[in-house]
Amino acid sequence: MSLKELLTRTKLIVGSKMKYRRLSSVYDTPTFTQKSSLLQDDQLNRLRDQLLENGIITRVEKSGEKILLKVFRGTPSASANQLITPVFMFLLTILTTMFTGSLLLGFDPLASFENLTKGSMYSFALLTILLCHEMGHYIAARIYKVKVTLPYFIPFFLPTFQFGTMGAFIKIKAPIPDRKALFDIGIAGPLAGFVVSLVFVMIGLNSLQDKAGMNSFISTIHPLDQPGGIQLVLGRTILFDLLVNIFGKSYLPMSEIYHFPFIFAGWFGLLVTSINLMPIGQLDGGHITYSMFGDQAQKIAIAAFALIIVLNFYLISYYNSFIWILWTLLILVFIRFKHPPTLRPGPALDLPRRILGWFSYLIFLVCFSPLPLYIAE
Repeated sequence: MSLKELLTRTKLIVGSKMKYRRLSSVYDTPTFTQKSSLLQDDQLNRLRDQLLENGIITRVEKSGEKILLKVFRGTPSASANQLITPVFMFLLTILTTMFTGSLLLGFDPLASFENLTKGSMYSFALLTILLCHEMGHYIAARIYKVKVTLPYFIPFFLPTFQFGTMGAFIKIKAPIPDRKALFDIGIAGPLAGFVVSLVFVMIGLNSLQDKAGMNSFISTIHPLDQPGGIQLVLGRTILFDLLVNIFGKSYLPMSEIYHFPFIFAGWFGLLVTSINLMPIGQLDGGHITYSMFGDQAQKIAIAAFALIIVLNFYLISYYNSFIWILWTLLILVFIRFKHPPTLRPGPALDLPRRILGWFSYLIFLVCFSPLPLYIAE
């Protein structure tokens, strides 16, 4: 959209309700103004919604007794070229997760195509969880007419223990209109990922053989007794332990669940959900917290980060584990503590959303593992 077209569209909608500051276009940020006494908040919000529907992003500022409405060009729709990268990365992630799934079942994915397909169940489960998480964000963003990209999956493979992917993300290409929209967009992803992860864990546990059958299956992958060997153990969580007990599968060792595709993918999905729900910066939990508490969210983020520092000291001192160091650095360098403001504060969240927000904190607590991965001798 050219600057001339931006001005033409804006003037048609704003009309005589606000005055245009001619010199503001010199800075490529056309600005319209009106006295606060002559423009009610509901009128201003209706104007902004109409502008947003026409692809025009706005920001409101106050200067004395005047309201300033600054308008910006929206992000153009995705072209065919912009679709190639996310589709290619998704296909590549299918391949890397199939390689991983095959290795976890004791097959060599490079030996034959049949061996590679042995990893298809793990790939299907894990990518379904990640896709549902990202599409939750995507659909919510589209409902609020916020420009957003398709999900970008991150393929990752090493011939050692790993997950076959480093997750997925979407890019929001326009400011969020208000806290209600931010809340809905932020919480839709982890809720969708949580539900689907839960389904895969329950399907996997329900189909798990009895103890003798399970041991027989594991012995086809590696010997059950390896004197002097080491074991890679996955961390327990409140929810996972509860599910294991409900399904009567407490005999399943945490050092063996990665041989069971649906259980392992579901466990990983729940872990990813909990990490995303940390109430820090621009993580999903940060979006939820800012929507609920506004500027107080920064204090909550700093407090949560302090707990991560304490956890790091504890794990390093007693378990010689540096597993949360990377996340500590990511928070400091990229995620940060302060959440950027929405275009307008908007009304306070209604009771159902606030309850849902508190429920997301409960999900974080029951899905979080202080030590998600460690080696036992």
